[in-house]
Amino acid sequence: MSLTKQKRLEQKRTAILEEAKKVLIRNGKKATMGDIAAALDMDKSSLYYYYKGIPEILNTILDKEYYDFDSHFRELTSENRRHLEVLAEMVSFLLAFYYDNLEFLQIILSQIFPLFLDPDTREETKAINNYMQSYRLANEYMLKEIELARKSGEISSEFSAQMILQTLRGAVFGVCAVWKQEKDPREKIPAIARRIIRMFLT
Repeated sequence: MSLTKQKRLEQKRTAILEEAKKVLIRNGKKATMGDIAAALDMDKSSLYYYYKGIPEILNTILDKEYYDFDSHFRELTSENRRHLEVLAEMVSFLLAFYYDNLEFLQIILSQIFPLFLDPDTREETKAINNYMQSYRLANEYMLKEIELARKSGEISSEFSAQMILQTLRGAVFGVCAVWKQEKDPREKIPAIARRIIRMFLT
């Protein structure tokens, strides 16, 4: 394939992905190749020349933004710091990742609600499975820090460690929902994380 033809192919694939993102966010799990083709005003069979199906499109979009939280959280827990400080760093890190990848988050959430409910559920899309594995690992690290913070007296709450974890996660997604309309300056993220954690301080 000539360089010019290769460049045109890549430009077309990029244009398809940009439109596909909008369709995936709007239609979620119901999105079809026909929906994407219609949004691009192209024939569905032509779309299959560029991408084999929705899973390939999702993998291509999401793999660019995928981040393995495990290595970062493992590093944080290896430091000799108060558990609430570590937890605040974890929340801050998650907020920063979503801040930089709000579109990624919207696509993920439009696709994975059943995976939150059933840990054994698997998707055709490798990138979504990777994200969910990373999400669950992050939860394990955060839950451990919450339990240790409760044991050391840093956190005083009548709620269980699991309830606190899910409340933290809900707060993170709530902040992201606000950011869809208007983002705070990025440098405020650590302060936002500390404010969220402060809900559970003694």
